[in-house]
Formats: sequence, C-alpha cells, structure tokens
Amino acid sequence: MKASRSDCAIPTVLNAGLVTAVSVLCVGLLYAASHTGSHGMLLLYALTFAVAMVPLYTLLHEAEHELLVPNRRLNDVLGRWLSMLFGVSFAFMKHCHLRHHRKNRTDIEMWDLYLEHQVPWRRRGNLYLMMAGPGYFMLWLSVVLFALAPGAVYGGFFQRHAEIAGFLEGSERKLRTIRRESWMVIAAAASAFWILDLRMGPVIVLYATAGFLWSSQNYVNHAFSPRDVVNGAHNLKMPRWLLPVYLNFNLHLAHHQRPHVPWIHLPRFVDPRSQRIHFFRNYLRLWSGPLLTREPNPVPARRAVD
Repeated sequence: MKASRSDCAIPTVLNAGLVTAVSVLCVGLLYAASHTGSHGMLLLYALTFAVAMVPLYTLLHEAEHELLVPNRRLNDVLGRWLSMLFGVSFAFMKHCHLRHHRKNRTDIEMWDLYLEHQVPWRRRGNLYLMMAGPGYFMLWLSVVLFALAPGAVYGGFFQRHAEIAGFLEGSERKLRTIRRESWMVIAAAASAFWILDLRMGPVIVLYATAGFLWSSQNYVNHAFSPRDVVNGAHNLKMPRWLLPVYLNFNLHLAHHQRPHVPWIHLPRFVDPRSQRIHFFRNYLRLWSGPLLTREPNPVPARRAVD
C-alpha cells in the first residue's frame, strides 16, 4: 500500500497535547521526587518517570523525521525542548537516527549478532552494557564532550567502537549546532535545578530508571530481524493497554518502510495476516545474548529516508 504525505496528515493538535502532557508530567515528577522524604514515593516517581519518557522519546523521534508538527521551525523548537528533557542535543540525536536508517543491520549496527572473527563474550558484554543503562548515559556524556571537548568525540575509544563510530560518522559537519545545543542542555539543566530547587540524588534515580528502561528495549524492534537496511525491523505485537504509551513505536518495520508516515497512521501499513512476534518475547530473547551470523553485510542506503 502506497501513501503520500497528504494521505497521512500529521496529527498536530494531538502531538502538541502529548508534548504538553509529557513535559508537565516529567517536570512535575522531577520536582516531586526532589521534595519527598519517602523512599517508597521516590521509587513510584522513578517508575512513573521512566514510563513517561517512553512517549517523550517517540515524540522526539517524530520531530527527528519532521513529523511532529507541519511547521519546520516549530517542529525543531519542540524537538529541542524534548531533547533537553531527554538529556541530549537535538541535532546530534537527529543525525544519529537518520544514520540509523541508512546503516540498519549492517556490520556497524547489529547489537544482537556477532561475526565469526569476533569474540563472543566481548559481543555479549557489548550488548549488555548497552542494554543495562550505559547506552543512555552515553548521551549525557556526549553533551559534556561536545560542549567542553568536542575533539575527544572523534578519537580514541569512540572511534574504535564500531557501533559508536558508525553513529558519529558525518556529525562533524553539524558540530557548531550540536555544540550550541549541548550548551543549551547544560544551561536548561542548571536553570531547572535552581528554579525548581531540584536535588541531584533523586534526579539521578529518576533518569537512571528511565535510562535503563530506554536502553534495555531500544533495540528490541530490530533484534533478530533480517539483515536488511529497510526490512530489518519488526512490527511487534503489544498489549492494547500499552499502545497509548508507545504510540505505535512497536510497528517499527512499517516505520522503516515508510519513514515519512506519522506514528498515528502506521497501523494502516501492517498486514493483519502477517506473523508477528510479541514485544516482551523479543525483549527476553535479546537478554539471552547475541547469536552468530553468516548473513552478508547489507549495502547501506544512499539516503536516510524515502
């Protein structure tokens, strides 16, 4: 089924409402967590914050594809705001995601598989480190490094790590914007601590919980899919009660096949007769570790999106 942008209008009012709702919720939870003396309430706030960050990331993803609102300038403003809440430069996040659309399932982006010449236990450690939370806090590190020492990003460990180097490639052309936005993230965080009287300990607890949830499932939509740049993803089954949280992000094959289609229209492009893996089943399977692959390396796409 073919669709044009005119067939699949951006749900502007709905998206704006969702951006407002998740923003108020996240900021409110950061404030509440910083002013509670109860460990039980802090845990509740952290779990709620982690769940709220799921639709926030999906909305950020829409902004990366210029699908959050039709106005390009407003789309980028909202994207920057969501990125600041997420803790990363919008330009850098957008660059990494569009790079992902070009190199998906290639040798430089496959956390769930390893090649014959690679050491299995190292690949297993690579996967678990990514899933356990450091994958998210690498974004925080990117903000600090881009702001204070951008040269350090393009050397040493980051270039020796195939997956990280793959995301960084080409980002130097946007360095001025990324660096400026990184300073914006730092300034916004400092302002929030001062205005809302936030406490470092509770804030770290909230973001660590959200970081683990995001990192641990960030690759589930691609894990053990065919080694194909476009079709290397899944339309995962998910309980109905979770769909308002994920905003159809589980329909990731449909998204990769039609990256110009807003999230609300993706169910139209999923064949109801197709065999679909359950989200939680693939999540648990990913924790079992990477598998050996002998499939050929797919050719990267020439363009990031259709």
